[in-house]
This record gives sequence, C-alpha cells and structure tokens, in this order.
Amino acid sequence: MTIIYEHDPIKFHERVEALLLDKEAENNLPLGILERLKKSHGKEACHLISFQDNGKPVFMSMRTPPHLWIIPSLNHWEPAHIRAFVQYLVKEEHDVPGVLGERKAVEFFLKEWMRHTGQEAELQMEQGIFRLNQLKTIQKQKGQLIEADASYQSLVENWLEQYGKETGENHVAGRAKELAESLIEDQRLHLWIVDGTAVSMASRARTTKNGATINAVFTPDQYKRKGYASQAVWHLTDKLLHSGYSFCSLYTDLANSTSNSIYKKIGYEKIGDSIVYYFTE
Repeated sequence: MTIIYEHDPIKFHERVEALLLDKEAENNLPLGILERLKKSHGKEACHLISFQDNGKPVFMSMRTPPHLWIIPSLNHWEPAHIRAFVQYLVKEEHDVPGVLGERKAVEFFLKEWMRHTGQEAELQMEQGIFRLNQLKTIQKQKGQLIEADASYQSLVENWLEQYGKETGENHVAGRAKELAESLIEDQRLHLWIVDGTAVSMASRARTTKNGATINAVFTPDQYKRKGYASQAVWHLTDKLLHSGYSFCSLYTDLANSTSNSIYKKIGYEKIGDSIVYYFTE
C-alpha cells in the first residue's frame, strides 16, 4: 500500500473523487470542502492523504485545521487501511484533535488510536446524514423565503452565535460575525419571513458534483414550534433542486427527535451515520 500526502487540492480531488462519488451524498463533507479548497488557491491550510493499492485509490482522509480529521463513507474499507492511517499520523506527528465520519470506520480508528497513544476519546455528537431526491407536499404557510442581504447582518450574526451554542459548534459561535458576512455576500443564507419579520433561517452549505447540502437551520425560541423551520428548509430545498441539483443532503443531531421528524416529513431519508469524537488531553 502506498500513502500519498498531497499539498495540491486539485490533484488530490482528481485522485480521490471517484472513490468518494460512490457515496456522494454521504461524502458531501469531504467533497464539498475539496471544492472550496480548489477555489482558495492555497490560502487555506489543509492535510490531504490518500492510500493506493496497485495504483488505485482505496482510502483517504483530510483535515483543514483547526477542524477534525474526516473519515469518509466508502463502499468497502479494510482494517489495514485504518491501521496504516493511524501509524502514519503517529509517525509523522500530525496533530489529531479528533475525528469524524462513518460510524464503523471511526470506531475502528478510535481503537487503533488508543492502542498506539493511550488517548481517550469523548463523543461530541451522533449525526444522521439525510438525502432528498424529491420533495413531499407539505401544508404551505403564510410567509416567503428570501436571500439575506446586508440589512440582516446583525440579526444573522446573532442567530449564528445562538445556533453554534445550541449545537455545540463552538467554531461557529466564535466566528459568527465573519460567517454572517461571508454567507450573506455569497447569497447562501436564507430567511423565512412572516409579515415582514425574519422568523427562521437555513443556509446552502457545500456543493458536490450533483448535490447541495443545507445547514445552519435555526429558529429563535420565540418562533419555535410554529413550523417555520419546515417552511424554510422545504422552500430552500425546492430552490436548490430547481437550480439544477439532483439531490439535497443535510446532517441532523440524532438526539434531536423534532428536527429528524421535520426533515422526514419533507422527504429527506436517512442514508448514513456520522459520529464526532474529540480526544481528551
């Protein structure tokens, strides 16, 4: 087995794309990040590692600091691949704050990592990966979906901070201002408006060859349990499908039965699991 550390995201993408596209929706995270890295022209730090058998890619992982190492969803992976990955990280003294990805592969990684380093891991979140090919009809409510513009900067910043705290995504809460500016400038952040008031939000996140991912779904406490998030996600999904994407995907916190139920009623179906672990000091 040959291990290749790649500095160029364009070359890396060419090398591993076919491997990841076998499960495109489940791999929306690595595929979407690679699309972003290709456009950053080297401005964003990244670690890109692929594994080849007889010249054919069989496994990969990547990390964009300060985030975690990503283990993809593959049709087939061998324990030897993950053992080699762990040994490589230890030998090259890579920083490994944690790992996320397909459940079985991550759990095997954790066992191997603990065996080599003695580090314990702490579960942060169990997520479901959902995919939608066709929207279900839902009861329409009064309101409309708009793209957030600069006039909503302060509101979006505040909501992103609350969203980050609610979901335990501290990197979102800590960068709320920067993220709000970026999402609004890129016309990705959408608001559900009722009687001139913003009551819920949803964002178009990563894109892959055939799909788009939705994230940052948030409704402030005073507007919850009124169906606004369902309307926002339904209409944003509809917009993305009509813009040419074949499917939409999103992540849910499996512990949140309400959001899981909402997405299923819209037409999203669970296709995989993604677990997030941080290593303790």
